[in-house]
Amino acid sequence: MSSIIEDELLSSSVIKDLEVLDFNYIPEDILHREEPLRFLAQMFKPLLSGISQNVVIRGPVGTGKTVMAKKFCISLVNLARKQGKTIEYVHINCRKRSKDAMVLLGILNHFDSRFPDRGFSVQEMLEVLRKQLKRRDAQLLVVLDEADALFQKKGSNLIYGLTRFSDESSMDKIPVSLLLISQKDVLSMLDSATLSTFKRSNEISLDKYSRDELFDIVQQRIDLAFHTGTVDDGCSDLISDIASEWGDARFAIELLWKAGISADHQHVDLVTPEHVRAAKAETYSIVTESKLCNLERHQLLTLHSIAKRLKKDGTAYVNTGDAEKTYAVTCEEYGEKPRSHTMFWNYLKEIESAGFVTLKQSGKGQLGTTQLISLPDIPAEIVSNKVEELLG
Repeated sequence: MSSIIEDELLSSSVIKDLEVLDFNYIPEDILHREEPLRFLAQMFKPLLSGISQNVVIRGPVGTGKTVMAKKFCISLVNLARKQGKTIEYVHINCRKRSKDAMVLLGILNHFDSRFPDRGFSVQEMLEVLRKQLKRRDAQLLVVLDEADALFQKKGSNLIYGLTRFSDESSMDKIPVSLLLISQKDVLSMLDSATLSTFKRSNEISLDKYSRDELFDIVQQRIDLAFHTGTVDDGCSDLISDIASEWGDARFAIELLWKAGISADHQHVDLVTPEHVRAAKAETYSIVTESKLCNLERHQLLTLHSIAKRLKKDGTAYVNTGDAEKTYAVTCEEYGEKPRSHTMFWNYLKEIESAGFVTLKQSGKGQLGTTQLISLPDIPAEIVSNKVEELLG
């Protein structure tokens, strides 16, 4: 038994650096977020002169809000250090710390990991924070990630207290700056007194990533995380196509990671589109047999033909011409007469509407204009096996 465990633990992997596929990894280059990063630098430039600023980053999940904020804050702290200035940066996830006292405790733990987690009021903790910053002659930059969680119950006075930190004592000017991150319009959740400390122009809105932007991100992670030549070229296309429905880079990276793990489980040295489909099936529930049962016989034959062709070629896509040829052969195998080109096209559109396949226009490198067909949700082998059972 121990030898089995050791064999698996010591087996080779297509992945050379697993950390690159972690959601907390911060790449050297944050792709397609150059302008928002430049805007952040413009907004927080006064910090280098000891003047506090408050900024909001807003956008859907997986649009790079957190990784962009971390990249910027680390760069700012390093630049300030080179200038002989101290900026303390603390990143708090408000889903995990959804109360004022818990947020403050997280900030104080940055300075003293042994600070007691009870026995101090919010006001007392703010005073301790003031002393910590004064002792270090430092200003503070707090990132409140998923900041809307602070307001879900009865609101928060902490943001107001932090933004007015320097106002409470004319003798000790200790700038505290805030960077709020949220999927929601967090500014609309602030009371008028707190809102007055924010400038409406200091808000960055991030859009979902486009399909091509996701392709670049996936390719970057492949280059950084995988051994050379261990990922089939079609994987980047397929992953970016799947994730483009949501514009979610986190989902794209998760698919890439799980596809690599799937290849390792099979002890093969190449990640293929089949592994991507298996990763999608694991991440989202696969199509149920009951949905397959709703398909008519020639719809099943069309789906079976596509799956067989993708499995045979080992590619991410099959063009409609090749799929129709395979359909004709498959019909003969099951004693059916192939229907016309128009009927085949109708079957294809019907199984697309049912969510079994996706179609897209061919691009560069394809002769002529044709449609490319893919199975985004489920491995071709599983489709073939299930459809074979239904076809009898």
